[in-house]
Amino acid sequence: MPAKVSSYMTSPVIAASPYDNLAHIRNLMIRHHVGRVVIVEDSKPIGIITKSDFIRALFSRRRYTKPLEEIKAEEVMTKELIVIEENKSIKNAAKLMIRYGISGLPVVTRDGGLVGIITLTDLTRAYAERYRGRLRVFDAMRKDPPIVSRSHSLFYIADLLSKDPAGKVIVVEGNKPVGIITKSDVAFLNTLLLSHNIKYIKRTSIEKGRATAVRIYAIPIAADIMTPNPLTTKPLEDLALAADTMIKNNISGLPVVDDEGILMGIVTKIEIARALSKL
Repeated sequence: MPAKVSSYMTSPVIAASPYDNLAHIRNLMIRHHVGRVVIVEDSKPIGIITKSDFIRALFSRRRYTKPLEEIKAEEVMTKELIVIEENKSIKNAAKLMIRYGISGLPVVTRDGGLVGIITLTDLTRAYAERYRGRLRVFDAMRKDPPIVSRSHSLFYIADLLSKDPAGKVIVVEGNKPVGIITKSDVAFLNTLLLSHNIKYIKRTSIEKGRATAVRIYAIPIAADIMTPNPLTTKPLEDLALAADTMIKNNISGLPVVDDEGILMGIVTKIEIARALSKL
């Protein structure tokens, strides 16, 4: 019988007010090492902000010129909140996350009070603990992960991240994975926050016959922000062992490679949850 949500949920929940600003939300995420903050009012959840919301806010033409201190949580939070009761099964939680394309569910009591949160990480831990020997990585992996080269620009990468369900981009060289980039790498990148430490180079521009010095600001590329030498897995490995590797190393995805190290696909916490939902 599948375990209950209450057995794997995280409590207490990192929460904030709809009137808190994004700088505060960002600090909460970094300080507590979480990917989402639940927005509450009168002790009940009314919204949620995730790393995906941060990326959308940072690259929104309407908001990117505003400092984070001037953007309120209520402006960017997801308001159509999907929740789950604490007595439901983890299989039900997995089905909801897959159906709605979300990475976490606030856990509530019957009267709607917030008591916890269950995430893809929690489901991955449950799979690692309870379902060894059921599936191989090949049975669950995704075969078409987004890939980039070391020199692709931050803006192209951010676009790929916003479209990828798992928020992962693999950096390849000779069809072999040499790095991985996640939403956290972009959402919490200092250069995106209009930092005064952005590096620039000076070049000479000729205008109306006069030489003028201009500053050209450097745009980060994949090589600047990727995590190099990512952990990988093989297609015939037990999916529960891959899940255990993710939990023990605090990562959310593993490139899948063949015996020569050639990229075959990726397995992430989303694939783990999808597998769990079908068991």
